[in-house]
Amino acid sequence: MNNSPAHKLVIVLFILGLMAANGCAPSAQTQVQARLEGLTVAPGNFERADGPRPLVFPQDLGPHPDFQTEWWYYTGNLAAADGQRFGFQLTFFRRALVAPADRAQRSSAWGADQAYLAHFALTDPTSGQFHAFERFERGAAGLAGAQGDTQYHVWLQDWQVEQTSPDSYKLQAAQDGIGLKLDLKDKKGIVLQGDQGYSQKGPGAGNASYYTSQTWLESSGSIDVNGKTYAVNGLSWMDHEFSTSALSPDQVGWDWFSIHLDDGSELMVYQIRKKDGSVDPFSSGMVIYADGSTRSLKPGDFNIEVNSFWKSPHSAGVYPASWTVRIPSEGLTLQIKPILADQELNVSFIYWEGAVQVSGEKNGVPVNARGYVELTGYAQSLAGRF
Repeated sequence: MNNSPAHKLVIVLFILGLMAANGCAPSAQTQVQARLEGLTVAPGNFERADGPRPLVFPQDLGPHPDFQTEWWYYTGNLAAADGQRFGFQLTFFRRALVAPADRAQRSSAWGADQAYLAHFALTDPTSGQFHAFERFERGAAGLAGAQGDTQYHVWLQDWQVEQTSPDSYKLQAAQDGIGLKLDLKDKKGIVLQGDQGYSQKGPGAGNASYYTSQTWLESSGSIDVNGKTYAVNGLSWMDHEFSTSALSPDQVGWDWFSIHLDDGSELMVYQIRKKDGSVDPFSSGMVIYADGSTRSLKPGDFNIEVNSFWKSPHSAGVYPASWTVRIPSEGLTLQIKPILADQELNVSFIYWEGAVQVSGEKNGVPVNARGYVELTGYAQSLAGRF
């Protein structure tokens, strides 16, 4: 792996699995250099996801430093008492800088073998505003990290999610007049995606991740927007994945959907896109029923049809902007639209992640839902980088 000065400047991109600096703006380079000066990424052998493994909680909510890449992904739809809607995202990324065999005891508290990055975003469709922020830090001196020994905790400076009881968590983030504080209550427990938590993403050995979710997090708290505070309630979703080189070189990105239906069930589907525009057969999904039972979905079980597109005025990336999702075996047809067109994060890596509104029918009965969609690889390819 390249340890040239240019790559040291954009170490944040390694956190996202990007092995080149061409997607990083000069301003981001300057910030990364200031915060992570002196960190390098060493080549070596990392543990790989090669089949199902026992997962124990809360330990496996915590970090897995022997794998190269890991993330904790919180998204949710919230509403104030007056009906005003908000969407939020708070995500933490970990990237190993040193392979397990090469780690040594560091004499300095500032010495780090892990780097962390976090994104915080708030969608305010009433004002038409989308606020997105990025932070990055070394995993040392208490500045950023994760733990899961007895209670789960992930943080980067004062952005954090902390477990307060076996099924309760506190989430908080704030920057530049935009703030979020939530109490989260897990009502369905941890869902093991794929095969007992093992999620195959491609044909090669190790092209996989370990993937778990908390799909029904009842959420209450407050949002601050430029001096005004809103009491809010709603539902959130958490995804946790860890892996080493999950994607194949011909895979450019993915479209990921998480949906809370008003009948108490949830849906997660994602499709991985290839360079030639086709959908990879390793796309997948899951239905979580109201009683907490689950059903895994294979690519042939669902269809995602794009109905319109939106071109970003910031990156010139062209993204899908509305969809029809069908799962015939569930009698489910959903129409999905963003609550705000521009929910593109123009940070070190450019992608679209936003709150969506959903309507449709299930076995002939009308249903409504709210959810989140993530779109990667439209402004910048992920081919061979994750």
